Amino acid sequence: MSKPRHVVMQVVKRSSGSATHHVDFLMDDTFAERLRQLRSLVPPLGTLNRLRDLVIDKVRVRLPNAVWRTGSHVDTGVEGSCIVISSEGSFNCGGKDSSTREKLVTYNFSIARLVELHAERAEGETLYIRDGTFANDEPADSPAGLWVASLTEEEPVMRVPDTPSDFDTLHELTLRPQQGAGAPAH
Repeated sequence: MSKPRHVVMQVVKRSSGSATHHVDFLMDDTFAERLRQLRSLVPPLGTLNRLRDLVIDKVRVRLPNAVWRTGSHVDTGVEGSCIVISSEGSFNCGGKDSSTREKLVTYNFSIARLVELHAERAEGETLYIRDGTFANDEPADSPAGLWVASLTEEEPVMRVPDTPSDFDTLHELTLRPQQGAGAPAH
């Protein structure tokens, strides 16, 4: 895999109210090329196509490596992950909640823009897409910037408390300094 990176896309607000639901998948140069090839299978809608009885205006392909999340928790109840490519040259990710049968779908995003971002951005950088907008360069205090920050927050680091707590069983004990290099620890 050359130039692997993660792409994180926000899911359109679910009826259950979870605005933090998103999907991420791994992208590389091969994935970008496949997207371009699949886009070529969907001809743009024109007067010639509209006069035909059957017109392909979307292509749906499976996306088995997609990981659906709510906040930082993996949502294992999503099945049928796929990418839908439209005649307008955009794509979205879809799936179905296995318990509620609710359709999950991301906002549309341009295939050409995703391929361009993949080629131009630093190797390994995660691409965040919120409301159909590339969010990495949005101001930190904007809705997109706050969304990216909420997804990239690290778990709190455990630190030693400043004062002893009820759970510190040795807080009355003072440790003696070692008497030399070979001295036993007390």
